[in-house]
Amino acid sequence: MKDKNLPVNSEVSEEESQLDKPITGRLIMKFALPTIFAIVVLHTFAIIDGIFAMRALGMESMAAIAIFTPLFMIVMAVGMFFAAGGSAVIVKKLGEGKPNEARQNYTFISILSTIIMLALSVLIAIFPSNVLGILGANYEIYDLATTYLRIAVWAFPFMAVGQVFNAFLIADGKPGLGMGISVFGTIIGAAGNYVVLFVFDMGIYALAWTTILGTGITTIWYFIVFLRNKTGNFRFIRPSIDGKTFGSLLINGFSVGAPVAAGSIMMTVQNNVLVGLPGVGAMGIAIAGMVMGLQGMLGQVYFGYLQGIGGLLSFNNGKKNYDRLKQLFKKSLVIITVMSLVLVAIAVLLAEPLMRIYLPSLTDPGEIFMRELAVRGLRIVSIGFVVMGFNSLFTGIFTALSKGHISTVLSLTFILAFNTPLIILLPRWFDMDGVWMALPIAVGLAFIMSTAAVLIFGKRYNFVGSRIDKA
Repeated sequence: MKDKNLPVNSEVSEEESQLDKPITGRLIMKFALPTIFAIVVLHTFAIIDGIFAMRALGMESMAAIAIFTPLFMIVMAVGMFFAAGGSAVIVKKLGEGKPNEARQNYTFISILSTIIMLALSVLIAIFPSNVLGILGANYEIYDLATTYLRIAVWAFPFMAVGQVFNAFLIADGKPGLGMGISVFGTIIGAAGNYVVLFVFDMGIYALAWTTILGTGITTIWYFIVFLRNKTGNFRFIRPSIDGKTFGSLLINGFSVGAPVAAGSIMMTVQNNVLVGLPGVGAMGIAIAGMVMGLQGMLGQVYFGYLQGIGGLLSFNNGKKNYDRLKQLFKKSLVIITVMSLVLVAIAVLLAEPLMRIYLPSLTDPGEIFMRELAVRGLRIVSIGFVVMGFNSLFTGIFTALSKGHISTVLSLTFILAFNTPLIILLPRWFDMDGVWMALPIAVGLAFIMSTAAVLIFGKRYNFVGSRIDKA
């Protein structure tokens, strides 16, 4: 009887062979570019409602949606926990020659992530007032926020599980398909927003329904792909996972998800600080939604790159091909440098036209005032792009190599020890500018710490140093 976990060379799928190739810039871009595009597009789900709300319904509706940014980040954290953390552990099994075990593990985490997100949605739907109070919703936006939350909460399972499906579609050697599905879902969501707001003149509740529509179509399409993926590395079979694998998944997933969850805490603090600033109120939350929404969308380029090359890192780590790990790390340093320069230029030079996506008027004094504040904010936070990509690379590579405890310490220190305290302290002297200044200062401090970690652990984990013969 044939062993389903034969050595890797005896059962190599076409998708797996794509991972087992010499590291070249062409190969890296083949995996990275579609993933970057897909992740950036996927991130627009979190901001597209805000754009339509600002343009069609006004500042209060924009603030009512932006107040949920911390909640969306929790959803993203759960998705990334299973997507990045799970793929780092499970794709490694392909390199070890255990394809059937990898499929069983993948099926298990797909089911588990769905159950967790459904439970979270039910919990939020039962206690919306408590959630809104924590997030900082004031009297100006409370009713609008309640209306939006009661409906949009049912999109959360689609958002999180969609990330899991997308990550494993990339690991299956089909990043282009993942990109196409993400683009299609975003187009459906955007078209739906336009129709309900500008054709039928409906309210904020309609934006919540179109969010469910866009994310739902995307996730269901992913599901069908894996249901019929008979020749690829990953498809749905009988779910199973052993204790050791699940433990590794928890550690690696925590290293990716915990920083995003901690970022949710940071954003909650930010919302409450802005609401409390004299003369700011809900307008501050709306401006923060624009500034951090665009900053986050641009920053997803880094996460998309890391998710794209994550399969290459994990696969070659599983095969103990340390030459390729070193090559991939060195080439990534060059690529991240170029990305950082481009992102800084985009955010600084194009801040004004980017903010006109939200606030297009050239004559309304109120819109012009808000846009000026938002443009200033985006330019300040964009300074962090200078080294942010290196922080993402350094923490991301530890996760991909199943050393999640290191990346967890780095990420949580950045958010909880650096960024959050600065958000609380700096506005005392610099008002709203202090909120924006906190990010680049914290990123700079984190860069020092993450660079030290690479210098200390890089050789030990075989991605830094002179080339060696393949083990």
